[in-house]
Amino acid sequence: MIETMENVLENTAGAIMTPEFVRLRANMRADDAIRAVRVSGLDSDAIYTIFVTGADGRLLGTLEMRTLLAARDNATLESLMDTAFYAVKTGDDQQEAAMLVRKYDLISLPVTDESGRLVGAIGVNNIVDVIEEEDTEDFERMAALVPNEDDYAASSVWTLALHRLPWLLILMASSVLCAWLIQSYEALLLASAMGGVMVSNMPMLMDTGGNAGSQSSTLIIRALALDELAPRDTGVALGKELLTSLICGLGLGAVNFLRMVLISGNTALEAAAISLAVFLTVVAANALGTLLPMLARLLRLDPALMAGPLLTTVVDVLSLMILFELVTMIA
Repeated sequence: MIETMENVLENTAGAIMTPEFVRLRANMRADDAIRAVRVSGLDSDAIYTIFVTGADGRLLGTLEMRTLLAARDNATLESLMDTAFYAVKTGDDQQEAAMLVRKYDLISLPVTDESGRLVGAIGVNNIVDVIEEEDTEDFERMAALVPNEDDYAASSVWTLALHRLPWLLILMASSVLCAWLIQSYEALLLASAMGGVMVSNMPMLMDTGGNAGSQSSTLIIRALALDELAPRDTGVALGKELLTSLICGLGLGAVNFLRMVLISGNTALEAAAISLAVFLTVVAANALGTLLPMLARLLRLDPALMAGPLLTTVVDVLSLMILFELVTMIA
Protein backbone atom coordinates (compact mmCIF):
# COMPACT_ATOMS: atom_id res chain seq x y z
CA MET A 1 0.00 0.00 0.00
CA ILE A 2 1.24 3.46 -0.80
CA GLU A 3 1.15 6.36 1.66
CA THR A 4 2.11 9.99 1.15
CA MET A 5 3.42 12.39 3.77
CA GLU A 6 3.45 16.15 3.32
CA ASN A 7 4.57 19.15 5.30
CA VAL A 8 7.47 17.39 6.99
CA LEU A 9 10.40 19.30 8.43
CA GLU A 10 13.75 19.45 6.66
CA ASN A 11 16.51 17.11 7.87
CA THR A 12 14.01 14.75 9.51
CA ALA A 13 13.20 11.11 8.81
CA GLY A 14 9.93 12.21 7.23
CA ALA A 15 11.80 14.35 4.72
CA ILE A 16 13.91 11.49 3.35
CA MET A 17 11.41 8.63 3.54
CA THR A 18 9.71 7.13 0.51
CA PRO A 19 5.92 6.76 0.46
CA GLU A 20 6.28 3.77 -1.84
CA PHE A 21 6.56 0.63 0.27
CA VAL A 22 4.81 -2.71 0.80
CA ARG A 23 2.44 -2.87 3.76
CA LEU A 24 0.39 -5.98 4.52
CA ARG A 25 -2.05 -6.98 7.25
CA ALA A 26 -0.94 -9.31 10.03
CA ASN A 27 -3.84 -11.75 9.45
CA MET A 28 -2.96 -12.27 5.78
CA ARG A 29 -1.85 -15.74 4.60
CA ALA A 30 1.58 -16.18 3.03
CA ASP A 31 0.22 -17.15 -0.40
CA ASP A 32 -2.11 -14.14 -0.44
CA ALA A 33 0.77 -11.92 0.67
CA ILE A 34 2.96 -13.08 -2.22
CA ARG A 35 0.21 -12.24 -4.69
CA ALA A 36 -0.21 -8.82 -3.07
CA VAL A 37 3.53 -8.15 -3.33
CA ARG A 38 3.43 -8.97 -7.04
CA VAL A 39 0.83 -6.26 -7.51
CA SER A 40 2.09 -3.49 -5.21
CA GLY A 41 5.78 -4.35 -5.22
CA LEU A 42 6.35 -3.11 -8.77
CA ASP A 43 5.94 0.48 -7.61
CA SER A 44 7.73 0.02 -4.30
CA ASP A 45 11.21 1.30 -3.46
CA ALA A 46 11.48 -0.93 -0.38
CA ILE A 47 10.47 -4.39 -1.53
CA TYR A 48 13.03 -6.50 0.33
CA THR A 49 11.38 -5.78 3.66
CA ILE A 50 7.62 -6.05 4.16
CA PHE A 51 5.97 -4.05 6.92
CA VAL A 52 3.18 -5.79 8.79
CA THR A 53 0.41 -3.69 10.32
CA GLY A 54 -2.79 -4.14 12.26
CA ALA A 55 -6.26 -3.08 11.16
CA ASP A 56 -5.61 0.40 12.57
CA GLY A 57 -2.46 0.87 10.50
CA ARG A 58 -0.07 0.55 13.43
CA LEU A 59 3.24 -1.14 12.70
CA LEU A 60 3.37 -4.57 14.33
CA GLY A 61 6.48 -6.11 12.78
CA THR A 62 8.72 -6.57 9.76
CA LEU A 63 9.11 -9.50 7.41
CA GLU A 64 11.98 -10.25 5.08
CA MET A 65 10.97 -11.24 1.55
CA ARG A 66 13.02 -14.45 1.68
CA THR A 67 11.17 -15.52 4.83
CA LEU A 68 7.83 -14.98 3.09
CA LEU A 69 8.88 -16.94 0.00
CA ALA A 70 10.01 -19.90 2.13
CA ALA A 71 6.87 -19.97 4.31
CA ARG A 72 3.94 -22.40 4.06
CA ASP A 73 1.00 -21.10 2.05
CA ASN A 74 -1.37 -21.13 5.04
CA ALA A 75 1.05 -19.45 7.47
CA THR A 76 -0.09 -16.00 8.63
CA LEU A 77 2.18 -13.00 8.49
CA GLU A 78 1.65 -12.56 12.23
CA SER A 79 3.39 -15.90 12.81
CA LEU A 80 6.24 -15.05 10.44
CA MET A 81 6.97 -11.41 11.26
CA ASP A 82 9.77 -10.16 13.47
CA THR A 83 8.38 -8.06 16.31
CA ALA A 84 11.84 -6.89 17.45
CA PHE A 85 12.29 -4.15 14.88
CA TYR A 86 13.75 -0.65 14.71
CA ALA A 87 11.69 2.33 13.58
CA VAL A 88 11.81 6.11 13.61
CA LYS A 89 9.12 8.76 13.75
CA THR A 90 8.61 11.36 11.04
CA GLY A 91 9.98 14.14 13.24
CA ASP A 92 13.15 12.30 14.28
CA ASP A 93 16.44 13.67 13.02
CA GLN A 94 17.66 12.08 9.79
CA GLN A 95 21.02 11.44 11.45
CA GLU A 96 19.31 9.13 13.95
CA ALA A 97 17.81 7.15 11.07
CA ALA A 98 21.21 6.93 9.39
CA MET A 99 22.79 5.72 12.62
CA LEU A 100 20.23 2.90 12.98
CA VAL A 101 20.66 1.72 9.39
CA ARG A 102 24.45 1.82 9.63
CA LYS A 103 24.69 0.25 13.09
CA TYR A 104 22.26 -2.63 12.52
CA ASP A 105 22.86 -3.20 8.78
CA LEU A 106 19.20 -2.57 7.92
CA ILE A 107 17.97 -2.74 4.34
CA SER A 108 14.92 -0.62 5.04
CA LEU A 109 13.78 1.39 8.06
CA PRO A 110 10.06 1.99 8.76
CA VAL A 111 8.80 5.48 9.60
CA THR A 112 5.74 5.98 11.79
CA ASP A 113 3.72 8.94 12.98
CA GLU A 114 3.38 9.87 16.65
CA SER A 115 0.64 7.28 17.18
CA GLY A 116 2.69 4.45 15.69
CA ARG A 117 0.91 4.25 12.31
CA LEU A 118 3.17 3.36 9.40
CA VAL A 119 3.58 6.26 6.95
CA GLY A 120 6.78 5.55 5.04
CA ALA A 121 10.10 3.76 4.75
CA ILE A 122 13.73 4.80 4.39
CA GLY A 123 15.93 2.77 2.06
CA VAL A 124 19.70 2.43 2.02
CA ASN A 125 19.97 4.75 -0.99
CA ASN A 126 18.38 7.55 1.04
CA ILE A 127 20.69 6.88 3.98
CA VAL A 128 23.83 7.06 1.83
CA ASP A 129 22.93 10.64 0.89
CA VAL A 130 22.31 11.53 4.54
CA ILE A 131 25.61 10.02 5.70
CA GLU A 132 27.50 11.90 2.98
CA GLU A 133 25.77 15.16 3.93
CA GLU A 134 26.35 14.73 7.67
CA ASP A 135 29.99 13.71 7.20
CA THR A 136 30.58 16.74 4.98
CA GLU A 137 29.13 19.03 7.66
CA ASP A 138 31.33 17.42 10.31
CA PHE A 139 34.46 17.87 8.19
CA GLU A 140 33.56 21.51 7.57
CA ARG A 141 33.02 22.18 11.28
CA MET A 142 36.27 20.42 12.18
CA ALA A 143 38.03 22.77 9.76
CA ALA A 144 36.30 25.77 11.39
CA LEU A 145 33.95 26.38 8.47
CA VAL A 146 30.27 27.31 8.57
CA PRO A 147 28.53 24.35 6.82
CA ASN A 148 27.67 25.14 3.20
CA GLU A 149 24.64 23.46 1.65
CA ASP A 150 25.88 24.07 -1.91
CA ASP A 151 28.53 22.05 -3.70
CA TYR A 152 31.99 23.60 -3.87
CA ALA A 153 31.77 23.98 -7.65
CA ALA A 154 28.42 25.79 -7.34
CA SER A 155 29.56 28.12 -4.55
CA SER A 156 30.68 31.64 -5.40
CA VAL A 157 33.87 33.16 -4.03
CA TRP A 158 31.75 35.52 -1.94
CA THR A 159 29.82 32.61 -0.40
CA LEU A 160 33.02 30.73 0.40
CA ALA A 161 34.48 33.81 2.06
CA LEU A 162 31.36 34.42 4.16
CA HIS A 163 31.42 30.82 5.38
CA ARG A 164 35.06 31.11 6.43
CA LEU A 165 35.35 34.60 7.90
CA PRO A 166 33.28 34.15 11.10
CA TRP A 167 35.40 31.32 12.46
CA LEU A 168 38.63 32.90 11.20
CA LEU A 169 37.80 36.04 13.18
CA ILE A 170 37.02 34.00 16.30
CA LEU A 171 40.24 32.00 15.97
CA MET A 172 42.28 35.13 15.30
CA ALA A 173 40.85 36.72 18.44
CA SER A 174 41.65 33.63 20.48
CA SER A 175 45.19 33.54 19.05
CA VAL A 176 45.72 36.99 20.51
CA LEU A 177 45.75 35.20 23.87
CA CYS A 178 49.02 33.54 22.86
CA ALA A 179 50.53 36.92 22.02
CA TRP A 180 49.27 38.38 25.29
CA LEU A 181 50.65 35.41 27.22
CA ILE A 182 54.10 35.74 25.64
CA GLN A 183 54.09 39.47 26.32
CA SER A 184 53.16 38.94 29.97
CA TYR A 185 56.17 36.62 30.38
CA GLU A 186 58.50 38.90 28.43
CA ALA A 187 60.54 39.67 31.55
CA LEU A 188 61.11 35.95 32.10
CA LEU A 189 62.18 35.44 28.50
CA LEU A 190 64.68 38.29 28.70
CA ALA A 191 66.05 37.53 32.17
CA SER A 192 66.21 33.75 32.08
CA ALA A 193 69.21 31.95 30.69
CA MET A 194 66.70 29.61 29.02
CA GLY A 195 64.93 32.44 27.21
CA GLY A 196 66.42 31.63 23.82
CA VAL A 197 65.75 27.92 24.23
CA MET A 198 62.14 28.61 25.18
CA VAL A 199 61.51 30.81 22.15
CA SER A 200 63.11 28.38 19.69
CA ASN A 201 61.07 25.44 21.02
CA MET A 202 57.68 27.18 21.25
CA PRO A 203 56.55 26.20 17.71
CA MET A 204 57.49 22.54 18.29
CA LEU A 205 55.70 22.46 21.64
CA MET A 206 52.52 24.10 20.32
CA ASP A 207 52.38 21.92 17.20
CA THR A 208 52.95 18.72 19.19
CA GLY A 209 50.16 19.61 21.60
CA GLY A 210 47.79 20.53 18.77
CA ASN A 211 48.51 17.29 16.93
CA ALA A 212 47.97 15.19 20.06
CA GLY A 213 44.70 16.94 20.85
CA SER A 214 43.46 16.57 17.28
CA GLN A 215 44.19 12.83 17.30
CA SER A 216 42.25 12.36 20.52
CA SER A 217 39.30 14.54 19.51
CA THR A 218 39.00 12.87 16.10
CA LEU A 219 38.65 9.43 17.67
CA ILE A 220 36.18 10.65 20.30
CA ILE A 221 34.06 12.54 17.76
CA ARG A 222 33.95 9.49 15.49
CA ALA A 223 32.97 7.23 18.39
CA LEU A 224 30.19 9.66 19.34
CA ALA A 225 28.95 9.77 15.75
CA LEU A 226 28.79 5.97 15.59
CA ASP A 227 27.05 5.85 18.98
CA GLU A 228 29.98 3.88 20.44
CA LEU A 229 30.34 6.50 23.18
CA ALA A 230 27.94 8.72 25.10
CA PRO A 231 28.52 11.47 27.70
CA ARG A 232 28.03 8.87 30.44
CA ASP A 233 31.19 7.14 29.15
CA THR A 234 33.35 10.23 29.72
CA GLY A 235 35.24 8.66 32.62
CA VAL A 236 36.11 5.53 30.66
CA ALA A 237 37.18 7.47 27.57
CA LEU A 238 39.19 9.97 29.61
CA GLY A 239 40.99 7.19 31.47
CA LYS A 240 41.91 5.44 28.23
CA GLU A 241 43.12 8.67 26.60
CA LEU A 242 45.16 9.66 29.65
CA LEU A 243 46.93 6.29 29.71
CA THR A 244 47.56 6.62 25.98
CA SER A 245 48.89 10.14 26.46
CA LEU A 246 51.28 8.98 29.19
CA ILE A 247 52.86 6.51 26.78
CA CYS A 248 52.97 8.99 23.90
CA GLY A 249 54.18 11.81 26.14
CA LEU A 250 57.01 9.74 27.58
CA GLY A 251 58.09 8.65 24.11
CA LEU A 252 58.00 12.17 22.68
CA GLY A 253 59.71 13.63 25.73
CA ALA A 254 62.52 11.09 25.56
CA VAL A 255 63.11 11.66 21.85
CA ASN A 256 63.07 15.42 22.35
CA PHE A 257 65.54 15.18 25.25
CA LEU A 258 68.00 13.22 23.10
CA ARG A 259 67.52 15.63 20.18
CA MET A 260 68.26 18.69 22.29
CA VAL A 261 71.31 17.19 24.01
CA LEU A 262 72.90 15.26 21.15
CA ILE A 263 71.96 17.40 18.14
CA SER A 264 71.15 20.91 19.36
CA GLY A 265 73.85 20.93 22.05
CA ASN A 266 71.59 22.12 24.88
CA THR A 267 72.33 21.40 28.51
CA ALA A 268 70.62 18.53 30.29
CA LEU A 269 68.59 20.98 32.39
CA GLU A 270 67.32 22.84 29.32
CA ALA A 271 66.47 19.59 27.55
CA ALA A 272 64.72 18.23 30.65
CA ALA A 273 62.60 21.37 31.05
CA ILE A 274 61.42 21.43 27.44
CA SER A 275 60.87 17.65 27.38
CA LEU A 276 58.80 17.81 30.57
CA ALA A 277 56.74 20.57 28.97
CA VAL A 278 56.20 18.30 25.95
CA PHE A 279 55.06 15.46 28.21
CA LEU A 280 52.61 17.62 30.18
CA THR A 281 51.29 19.29 27.03
CA VAL A 282 50.52 15.95 25.38
CA VAL A 283 48.68 14.74 28.48
CA ALA A 284 46.68 17.97 28.76
CA ALA A 285 45.91 18.02 25.02
CA ASN A 286 44.56 14.46 25.08
CA ALA A 287 42.40 15.30 28.08
CA LEU A 288 40.97 18.35 26.30
CA GLY A 289 40.50 16.37 23.10
CA THR A 290 38.32 13.97 25.08
CA LEU A 291 36.43 16.36 27.35
CA LEU A 292 35.51 19.09 24.84
CA PRO A 293 33.60 16.82 22.39
CA MET A 294 31.88 15.09 25.32
CA LEU A 295 30.87 18.47 26.72
CA ALA A 296 29.52 19.51 23.32
CA ARG A 297 27.37 16.37 23.09
CA LEU A 298 26.12 16.95 26.64
CA LEU A 299 25.11 20.50 25.67
CA ARG A 300 23.43 19.13 22.49
CA LEU A 301 26.00 20.81 20.25
CA ASP A 302 27.86 19.21 17.37
CA PRO A 303 31.06 17.65 18.83
CA ALA A 304 32.87 18.51 15.60
CA LEU A 305 32.79 22.15 16.71
CA MET A 306 35.34 21.27 19.38
CA ALA A 307 37.89 19.84 16.98
CA GLY A 308 40.39 21.24 14.54
CA PRO A 309 41.55 24.85 14.82
CA LEU A 310 39.46 25.63 17.91
CA LEU A 311 41.01 22.84 19.95
CA THR A 312 44.46 23.64 18.56
CA THR A 313 44.14 27.27 19.66
CA VAL A 314 43.18 26.26 23.20
CA VAL A 315 46.06 23.79 23.36
CA ASP A 316 48.48 26.45 22.08
CA VAL A 317 47.63 28.72 25.00
CA LEU A 318 47.82 25.83 27.45
CA SER A 319 51.21 24.63 26.16
CA LEU A 320 52.71 28.11 26.57
CA MET A 321 51.37 28.37 30.11
CA ILE A 322 52.91 24.99 30.96
CA LEU A 323 56.27 26.01 29.49
CA PHE A 324 56.41 29.40 31.22
CA GLU A 325 55.36 28.05 34.60
CA LEU A 326 57.91 25.22 34.42
CA VAL A 327 60.75 27.60 33.61
CA THR A 328 59.57 29.97 36.35
CA MET A 329 59.75 27.13 38.87
CA ILE A 330 63.23 26.14 37.69
CA ALA A 331 64.49 29.72 37.69
